[in-house]
Amino acid sequence: MIEFSCSLCHGRMQAPDNTLGYYTVCAHCGHEVVVQDPIKLGAISHSMSIEQKLNVEMNLGGGRAKALIITIVASLSIYSAFYIPFLEFIDPNAEIYRLLAVGWVPFAVVAFMVISFVMLGQRFALVRANERALKETYLTHTTPLNTDIEINEAMLMIQDKARQIKDVSVAKRVIGALTRFKHTRSIREAEDALTVFSERAYNEMDAGYTILRVIVWATPLLGFVGTVQGVSKSVGGLAKVLGGDVEDVSQITTALGKVTSELAFAFDTTLVALVAVIIIMIAMTMVETVDSASLDRIEDYIKNQVLQNLPVKVNALKDGQHTDL
Repeated sequence: MIEFSCSLCHGRMQAPDNTLGYYTVCAHCGHEVVVQDPIKLGAISHSMSIEQKLNVEMNLGGGRAKALIITIVASLSIYSAFYIPFLEFIDPNAEIYRLLAVGWVPFAVVAFMVISFVMLGQRFALVRANERALKETYLTHTTPLNTDIEINEAMLMIQDKARQIKDVSVAKRVIGALTRFKHTRSIREAEDALTVFSERAYNEMDAGYTILRVIVWATPLLGFVGTVQGVSKSVGGLAKVLGGDVEDVSQITTALGKVTSELAFAFDTTLVALVAVIIIMIAMTMVETVDSASLDRIEDYIKNQVLQNLPVKVNALKDGQHTDL
């Protein structure tokens, strides 16, 4: 009898000596596995270390922390590059100055706009990288994939190509499918792995727009807050003048002028916020549409690149039954 471990769940199993190299069903997890020679377990362990190295290296280019740092640094740089010369050279009496530099609301609205466009720029850059990867041929019918060593070499080759074109999405999915196929030699398992990667990619895309949706929701509220603040100040100032002893009509005129300017500020904040949110929504819709279409093309590309190029083997079990992989 041969005692070996399942390559997926690592459950221990026994099989007759004459079934070495044949497929069987793991009694622990129910997946199709190959009856392995226990002498080769060390090579399998080495193969696993290669996969772990691949997973680590393929994930070096991504990460939410890195994206967050880029967003903060780029937003601060753009925001400073806009407002420092704006406040220095624009006439305070100009209409544009009143819209963008009077009160705190315009500064907050512009900050939201800058953050939104930086995040949209990152999403668009990711889409462009994915589109470049779609022009790359990672697997062909002539790529040797018959043994674990050949599959490992193919994954390392894919990793090198991905690093050259800065692909952090497409190649990762190809390597994930090859890893599953190496353990199971099953086309169905590789397809299941691709399905999982596809669902994860769509979920990550949807999560990538969560902050942008919050900004779209919060920006008009900032404008309304500024409006309420301006109206409150103007009404309060007028009430203070009218409630006191007015000795001269000019005092009422001056108070009304101040009320008018504060009301103008109040409505300007709403105007700036609404215009900003319209611009953000249009840009977000355009990028999200392109992003979703790119993911659809990636899914078709991956299935054609992986599933059609994997070597399909049919092996009869010793009891006369057979399994189609």
